[in-house]
Amino acid sequence: RDARPISVAVEVGLLGSAVVSAPGPIEPERLAQATELVAYLAAHPAGVHPNVLAGALWPRGVTVEVRDAAVARVRRWLGTDHEGQANLVTDPDGRLRLGPDVGVDWRVFRALVARAGQGADAGTAADHFQRALSLVRGQVLDGRDAARYGWLATDDFCYEVTALVADTAHSLSSLRLSWGDAQGAMDSARAGLRLAFDDEMLWRDLLRGAHATGLEQVLRAVVDEVSARVALDEVMPRMAPETEALIDELLPS
Repeated sequence: RDARPISVAVEVGLLGSAVVSAPGPIEPERLAQATELVAYLAAHPAGVHPNVLAGALWPRGVTVEVRDAAVARVRRWLGTDHEGQANLVTDPDGRLRLGPDVGVDWRVFRALVARAGQGADAGTAADHFQRALSLVRGQVLDGRDAARYGWLATDDFCYEVTALVADTAHSLSSLRLSWGDAQGAMDSARAGLRLAFDDEMLWRDLLRGAHATGLEQVLRAVVDEVSARVALDEVMPRMAPETEALIDELLPS
């Protein structure tokens, strides 16, 4: 059985720019707020109380009427599932959550990674890892409006996503390197770096893959990339000691 329904009416993308594909109508001027609301619920699959939702989306305060109108608007936008139940659910405790028929790329990613860890052979695990990484389009909620998504700064969501994507890419890169697939190892590291751009474990995986090609110009190009990435860091513009040591080992010149 696949990790997702064959066809879902609502698709939500968090692994890159925020994307919500839904069947109902939405006014263009309401789209940004509605998308953030859906993204918040997708990032908190266990459900959230409406007051918590309001605190996240309207940190400077909001009336109950405005909050409830926004929720009702999104409920209409998301429509109903194949059984006629609303895709925006209010559970018996009053918590809001997305229904089971809503396809969320992060939920599919986690399901595929979990399956890879359930005693699968290395080839099958690699296939699950690859399918998971193919869902990564960019950094978490990339290109978001600076006036929105303030909750990301205090939420664990970004950390959890970045950590699992980096670990998945590292696992796949290591597997492919052990099989002698240098280009595949590099591709895997790059897939993770699309989201976890600052993860030096993945940069070291990319360096090892480049070295395994046996082509010095490929390795030098990656060393240049790592150096350029470090130069972008305004807080600590130097690479980790492990990365420096690896470069010294692979490219002494």
